[in-house]
Amino acid sequence: MGFYDVAKKDSIPEGSMKAFKIQGKDILVVNYNGSYYAIGSKCTHMGGDLSKGVLEGNIVRCPRHGSKFDVTTGGNTLGPKIGFLKLKTPDEPVYEVKIEGDSIMVEI
Repeated sequence: MGFYDVAKKDSIPEGSMKAFKIQGKDILVVNYNGSYYAIGSKCTHMGGDLSKGVLEGNIVRCPRHGSKFDVTTGGNTLGPKIGFLKLKTPDEPVYEVKIEGDSIMVEI
């Protein structure tokens, strides 16, 4: 489908994230250490909005049940904690990001 211009670089400062809907897909764009990454923005456990979660370095924590994902790989680093249960959660999809001038472009 190609690359889509989603934002200007200064709209996502280092250490922050922002959600977008691109071609019907929910995407989370993160600025980690000055590089931009894009993963799915809906938690693969129960659809929590990762953009409302907490970003700690390269890890985003889902606000619903605490699943954690590495924003650089989409990998699940910790499943949800529900009471004393710890469950496995699938990885997030990953999307290629490129910068053209001041624009952040995400490939779908």
